[in-house]
Amino acid sequence: MTVENQKFIDKIDQTIIGFVLGLIIPMLMFVLYYEVKYTSYTWKEYVDGAKQLSTLPSFIKISVFANLPVFFLFNLIQKFNLCKGIFIASMLYIIAMFVVKYAL
Repeated sequence: MTVENQKFIDKIDQTIIGFVLGLIIPMLMFVLYYEVKYTSYTWKEYVDGAKQLSTLPSFIKISVFANLPVFFLFNLIQKFNLCKGIFIASMLYIIAMFVVKYAL
């Protein structure tokens, strides 16, 4: 890596940035999952189907799974604050999944 790229990566090594990434990546995965698997449905039908309490935990699991490669990449380059933020965001999603699955 060049010095300029290294400085940029050092600047973004903050827990809050990792947290925001950890929240956004699953949302992007939710959209990508629609584009790959459910294109026969309209967006409204897809979202309404995902809102059903029986299927929502599955959608959350699939979406949060996308955080793993990003987490391991930042762990590999030793940007542990970013990892911490991604981990916290993932835990929030997982807690929401358990609440939906078992408490509602």
